[in-house]
Amino acid sequence: MSWIASAPGKAVLLGEYVVLDGALALVLAVDRRATALLARASGPRCRFEMLAPASRVFEFAGGNGAGPSGSALVDSVLAHADFALPWPSWSARVDSSAFFGEGSKLGLGSSAAALVAFAGAVWRAAGKAGIAPLQSLIDCHRAFQGGVGSGIDVAAAVYGGAVSFRLDEARNAHVGSVRLPKSVGFAGIFAGRAASTPDLVGQYRRWADSASARSVALRERLIAVAQRGCAAANEDDGPAFVGAIDEYGHCLEELGREMGADLVTAAHRKIGGLAGEMGLAYKVSGAGGGDVGIACGLDREALRSFAVKAAEQGFHVVPLTVDELGLRVNEEHAE
Repeated sequence: MSWIASAPGKAVLLGEYVVLDGALALVLAVDRRATALLARASGPRCRFEMLAPASRVFEFAGGNGAGPSGSALVDSVLAHADFALPWPSWSARVDSSAFFGEGSKLGLGSSAAALVAFAGAVWRAAGKAGIAPLQSLIDCHRAFQGGVGSGIDVAAAVYGGAVSFRLDEARNAHVGSVRLPKSVGFAGIFAGRAASTPDLVGQYRRWADSASARSVALRERLIAVAQRGCAAANEDDGPAFVGAIDEYGHCLEELGREMGADLVTAAHRKIGGLAGEMGLAYKVSGAGGGDVGIACGLDREALRSFAVKAAEQGFHVVPLTVDELGLRVNEEHAE
């Protein structure tokens, strides 16, 4: 018997950084999926293989008294599980290579998708129905990332589609399903440099904690724009939604200058200029600093032309098709 699970990646549309302070945010699940295969092992030892995109293999003692596996992903999932696998030893393989391009991580939530897929397989193999609670998966992913992160990428991996996301004062997540305006299309562009989310979040936290008049005003503007964009999405107001995406992108550029971080790199500015020439909105997605950026607009032909021209200028085009499925887990029986 074995379990196969998969979970999608994400592109944050609105609410980066201020989501950490309880602001409403919006995330899109995209059709890059991490997969996990979990099965009982025939020998006394456990084996875990991670493809991301190169292969790393971890072998360790089985049984309930086993020590750390050597894999932060495995140890985080098993440490936060309030149950045990039904086998003394097991083998697993997690593949998140779809989240990499030209040897670099694209910034589409690979770690969250991989963790959710593996945790989903573990949950079901342990005899649990449905899927693990979202908050426990978020807590697990925070531990995996050293305590940082809102969990918005975990929500996208679990539910799929477009998801509204907010943290309460206890840092518990509240989510909702959002139907994006049908008139709006997207194109993703990788700016060529992977960013460190924990480092950038740390810089944001230090800047926000300064509580200067400038930081308070900018955070309030970011919160208001994200709120307005989410409302536009719910009201199927394509022009207002695109306008909010564009304004949030400019706010993130200002945030980077205030933080002393290059959130919108020179490459992103060049891509954004190309998008603007074609009447499209553009913003970095997620932590910024070189990861994927998103162009969006109401003119599908302009989006196609933008993708072609961006590729001609040497940028990696990343199709951003919505993945409506979220986490999926299937059981397989040996013949």
